[in-house]
Amino acid sequence: MNDQASPTTAAGAPSVSAAPAAQSTGLVDRILSRFTQSQTPFEIVFPDGRRRSFGDGPPSFTLTLRNRQALRAFASMDEGRVGDAYVAGHVDIEGDMLRPFEVRRSMGDRHYAVTLWRFLQPLLFGQVRTNRKAISDHYDIDSGFFLSFLDRDHPMYTQGIYSGPEDTLSAATVRKFDYCFEKLGLKPGDRILEIGPGWGAWFIYASQRGVKCTGLTISKESKAYLERRAAELGHDWSIIDCDFLAYETTDKYDAIVIMGVIEHLPNYGAVCAKFTSLLKPGGRVFLDGSACTKKYELSSFMVKYIYGGNHSFLVLHDFLAQMARTPLRVREMHDDRFSYFLTFQQWARNFDQNRQEVIARFGEFNYRRFRLYLWGAAYEFLSGSLDCYRMIIERPVFPGDDGL
Repeated sequence: MNDQASPTTAAGAPSVSAAPAAQSTGLVDRILSRFTQSQTPFEIVFPDGRRRSFGDGPPSFTLTLRNRQALRAFASMDEGRVGDAYVAGHVDIEGDMLRPFEVRRSMGDRHYAVTLWRFLQPLLFGQVRTNRKAISDHYDIDSGFFLSFLDRDHPMYTQGIYSGPEDTLSAATVRKFDYCFEKLGLKPGDRILEIGPGWGAWFIYASQRGVKCTGLTISKESKAYLERRAAELGHDWSIIDCDFLAYETTDKYDAIVIMGVIEHLPNYGAVCAKFTSLLKPGGRVFLDGSACTKKYELSSFMVKYIYGGNHSFLVLHDFLAQMARTPLRVREMHDDRFSYFLTFQQWARNFDQNRQEVIARFGEFNYRRFRLYLWGAAYEFLSGSLDCYRMIIERPVFPGDDGL
């Protein structure tokens, strides 16, 4: 790769200072050989300033490898190490941010210690404590961080319902709330329980229509934010710091809303049993979540930087099998995969537009880890690696059923 001869000693042997350069040259050669057959057009800028293009056509994005750590990460063809290098600032990515994830698909992700620790935590500490730690790690940043990419008018951390790519995120969010309100059959005076109410967008919508709102959260930041918003808006929300699986009450609700939280509750049998115990006879559940076909499938990057613990995307067949053991029934179900792609894409664009503010307030580390997460998730939904389902579940009342 380097046309200049290596410096030598008087005896003709390579000097000690030549060793790092030779090692870097070897790493560059390995990287070049790995990407020679790339179907994705892109460009790499190496630490010495050299540029190399791959694939046919103009580069769709540019990777800038800033140092030897970056070279080692890409030469390994391990997506976890590449993610580490990006978060640490050894690598920069500019251009079409969906396209780098096409290249990532050719990489491995072998981090067995990370995987093992995911499943040891609930065994050692219990599921409730594991959930609390994972939720705290993800959500207990100042709310301004999430509001930097969520829709400003309706800050909801899950997909909207798009009629097409031309929709705004705000319109898609309101369409989802309209659907939820209608399909749950809500009316003034009804009582709902929301699991993970986030930043209160659904609460505001429902409260304006006369619904009484109770929320369960184990994020201290979310609880404090919601209590401030309730006081500002004059709403009588009940915000309870409690894990859903540990929640005990004699109250019965007309409806339960769980938007994008089932991923944190992989014990579907316990979840369905709790739904049954909390719903009035005839009551309904709105549930949606990102989904895949294999339980607990998550990249090491996601486990290290985004969702710790035994987080799992919804596995539909497993969830339905557990629900079949209860009185609950699915009333309707929809595929929201493309809507979730459009949602994540808009979040990622919002985040990039607010880059300077995010870095100034929350640091380069938080910007980089979430930037990779938001664009990566958008790609996973676009490519079909992830699905998303939205459903209405009912606790029906059959003839002769006392509903108890």
